[in-house]
Amino acid sequence: MSLQPGLRQHQALARCPNGTHKSPSGICEQVVPHVGLPRCPNGFHRSPNGTCEAVNGAGSNPESNNENNNAAGITNGLTTEPNTSSNVSSSQAQCDQSLWNHVYNPTRLQIVESCKTVSGVIDSIRVEQDGDYHVRLKLDPQYANMINSANIGGQFGDLVVEPICENPVTQQDAIAACANFQQNINVPPVGTHVTVTGAYVLDQDHGGWAEIHPVSSIMESP
Repeated sequence: MSLQPGLRQHQALARCPNGTHKSPSGICEQVVPHVGLPRCPNGFHRSPNGTCEAVNGAGSNPESNNENNNAAGITNGLTTEPNTSSNVSSSQAQCDQSLWNHVYNPTRLQIVESCKTVSGVIDSIRVEQDGDYHVRLKLDPQYANMINSANIGGQFGDLVVEPICENPVTQQDAIAACANFQQNINVPPVGTHVTVTGAYVLDQDHGGWAEIHPVSSIMESP
C-alpha cells in the first residue's frame, strides 16, 4: 500500500491518525467499513480485506499468531485470533481444536473468535449432505449482536450451529474430512434452551452468515 506523507510520519508513534489503524506489521492502514459483519474483539481491528487482525502492540505478534494457527490446525490463509480471555466467554469453556481436522474445505470459514460460548433456543434442526447438523439457534438477548444481515436474510435472524461429522456423508468433497471420525454430540430437540461452545465464524460459502462451527459442546441449560 502506498502511504501518504502524513501517514509515514505516524509510523513511529503509538497511534495512527484518524481514519486509519495500525496493522500487525506496524503500518497505518485506512479503516475500511464492513457493514453487516460482527465487531472484532478487544485488541483486534478489521483489516481492509475484512478479517479481524491483532492490533500491533496488543500482546500479539506474527510469531505468536503462527503458533495459534498451528495449534488450531488451521492453514491456507484462514485468520485465527489468539485464544485469550478477551475472546473466550466467561465460562472459560475450552474448544476442541482438533475438530478442525475434520472440517471440509476449512478456508470457507473466516474465524472471528476461535472459541466462543453462547446460549439460546433451538429453532430448527436438519441433516446436511456433508454429515453436519444444521441447527438454527435463536440467541438470547445478550448475544443478539453476533448475527449479521446474512443471518437475518437467510436464517430467519438465527445463528447457525453446526456439529460436524454426525451423520452419513453423501457430499463428495466432504467424505475425506469425516472418514473414520464421528463427533457424537447430542443435539436436544427443537424448543430446548441450550448453551453452545465452539468456533465463531463467518461462512463465506453462504454469504458470510455467522455460525458456531465446528461445535465443541451443546448443553441443555435453564
